[in-house]
Formats: sequence, structure tokens, C-alpha cells
Amino acid sequence: MRFVFFILFIGYVFSVHASQDVHFLHWWTSQGEAKSADIVKEYLNKEGFNVVNVPIQGGGGKTAKSILQARAIAGNPPDMAQLEGPAIKSWAALGFLHHLNAAAQQQHWDDNLLPQVRGIHQFHGDYVAIPITIHRLNWMWVNQDILQKHQLKIPETWEQLIDVFSQLKQKGVAPLALGNEPWQVVQLFENIAFGLGGPNYYRKAFIELDPDTLASPITLEVLNKFRRISTIVLPDLTKQRWEEATNDLLVGKRVFQITGDWVAGELIAINGHFPSYISCNPTPSKQPGFIYNMDSFALFKNPLLSNERANQIAAVISEPAFLRGFNRLKGSMPAHRNISMHGFNTCSLRAKQDFNEADKSGTLMPSIIDSMAVSPVIEKAASSELFRFFNDPTMKPEDVIVHMQNMGSSNLNL
Repeated sequence: MRFVFFILFIGYVFSVHASQDVHFLHWWTSQGEAKSADIVKEYLNKEGFNVVNVPIQGGGGKTAKSILQARAIAGNPPDMAQLEGPAIKSWAALGFLHHLNAAAQQQHWDDNLLPQVRGIHQFHGDYVAIPITIHRLNWMWVNQDILQKHQLKIPETWEQLIDVFSQLKQKGVAPLALGNEPWQVVQLFENIAFGLGGPNYYRKAFIELDPDTLASPITLEVLNKFRRISTIVLPDLTKQRWEEATNDLLVGKRVFQITGDWVAGELIAINGHFPSYISCNPTPSKQPGFIYNMDSFALFKNPLLSNERANQIAAVISEPAFLRGFNRLKGSMPAHRNISMHGFNTCSLRAKQDFNEADKSGTLMPSIIDSMAVSPVIEKAASSELFRFFNDPTMKPEDVIVHMQNMGSSNLNL
């Protein structure tokens, strides 16, 4: 009888312990990202939750999103997963996500979130995901030591940037830290499009897929500059991950990197502090503005995760202390407005200032490639087309425009 009781007791202890596990699926595998993920673990551990990190390598989260979909369909979703943009509402519409209204009320989300942030994280009026970060994507990172060594100045226009790339190439210096994979390459494209056309053009052409705007001379100019850059940089590119490209920027193997402010988090993780010789500059643009994406966490319904526990988790990771510590390491800005940015790196402080100005002027724009602006189906189709154009010199800009127009007129956005 004692033996039976002992077995039952052990089973009970195991079930209680297992119920406290929080399996967290995400795609943060670089040094800076891993340090940020450890902050999640630290804060939840203090509240009695044992976080089991499930990091899935793959730029832009493509592989992680596929694994999440497969697990959910199989009836075995993780407890918590990193999500972005329109995907949040898609998962909520399918009934997979816990409502987080109790945590939202406890942490005053309605008061501390901008309207566009609230909109992304709500479905039918209920909060279904936790806003964590705001990243700026139109940053141009520059190794000033290498640039000055070759007596070159930071370019202020895309034409000047192409000229600087050409001069560096002639001197035997690879100009651009870039991995030849779709999300990195198409991020370059969206920066050119935003810079040459401005926020209104960017929105109409690549978010609304307006056929007349796509057929405008600006689109041809954007594609031609995209092609000119590809001609210069392609011979030096490999399929390296973005953090490997950032390390090349840090050690002087490359001079520029055009991507989001996760670069700042990676530089701090590698170097111990933000290096003085690396500068962050808004990518060249005729009109100031801010391209953003956001990282969000969602709690998935499963037998071991009650709605009460999901809200407890959400409350912990929307505390100001957590959001401040997490975003300082990530290189991003907190998605909540009530968080002090004292002690953040200079690039994050500049991003916050520019974000506020863009919010006032209506020039905040969601990324078209980083899961914020369009449906995943359109994003994949557009990314594939633009990546192919970048790598295939025989493709004509006019053909790309026709294909993009067809995306807008088809049912790809359903």
C-alpha cells in the first residue's frame, strides 16, 4: 500500500512540476537574441514558471513559423511562441490563442500602447498577444574606421551610396554586410523603395499593391537601383546569417549593413558595449520616416496551460522592469510607452525620437518583408520575386512590376 501511495505521490509531483513548464518557441539564436531570451527565462523563473527555450534557427523566422504551424495542427502547440503582425489575428481567428484581457488590465495596456500597437494585438476587441518590442528597419550601420581609412563620407542619397559602394569595390573592399537570403535582400529593397518614394508611395505600392502606383516611374527607379547594388555586391555575398554579416561589419570585413536595430543588440553582445566606431544612420530618404516591425508573444491553448496561467505569464512579461531589460539587450524599443529608456544605447534613443516624430507626422510604416504589412502569402510571393530579380540579371524590372500587380489583383491576400 505504501508503495502504491509513493508511486501516486511521485506522479502527482511530476504532474505539478510539468504543469509549471513553459515551452517557448522563437527564432532568436544569435548572441544578442539569446541573451534577450534568457531575460524571459529569468523573469518567469522568479514567478515559478520553468521556461524551456525552443530556439529555431532561420533568418526572419521562416523555419520557426513552419514548425509552429505543424505543431499546432498536430495538436501539440508550444505554450508560448514569438509572433509578428497579421499572423497574430490569423492564429486568434483559428481559436488557438488565449485571451489576455486580465493581464492587459493589470498592466494598463490600453493606456500604455499606441493605437496601432493595440490594433495588432487585439482580435474582436480581446487582447490575444503581448507587445514586446518595436524595431526600426530603416537603419544604415557604418564602420566609420574603414570608411575614413578610404577617405569616404557617409552617403546622404541612394545615388551617393551606390557611388561609395563602387569606390570601395574598386579598392578591393567588400562594401555591404548582407547574407544572400530572401528576407535580408528584400529588406534592402524596401529601404530603397521607402527612401526614393516616401511613405505614401511605399504604402500604396507595396502594402496596398495599387497597380497604378506600382507602374509609376518611381518603381522603375527603385528596381534599377536595386539591380545596380546587386551588380556591385553579389560577387562577395554568401548565404551567411544576418549576425555573421554583423560580425563582418564589426571586424571591418564589410563597411555597411542595412537592416534593423537587432544589429545594436548583437554588437553589444559581441563587444560588451556598443562600439564607438560603428554609427547608425537612417537610410537615405527624400522624406523622413520610420519602418518598423514588432516582436510579440502569444500564449497557445493546450491542456496544461489554463487561461489563468496564461494571464499570469503575460502580466510578468509586460512588467516595465522586464520590458526595459529585454529591449536594452535586444537593441529595440519597448512597445509600451511607459518604459524609461535611461541607459539604452544611442541608436535606440535616436530611434525613439524618430519614432515619436514619425508617429506625429503619419510616416510610421510597417515592414513589407518582416511580417508586419501584408498577409504571409503575399509576403512570400513578393519576397520570392524580388529575391529572384536581385540574383538574376536577365530579369526585367517591367516583369517584376507586372507580377506584383497580379499579386494585388489576385486572391493572394485572402
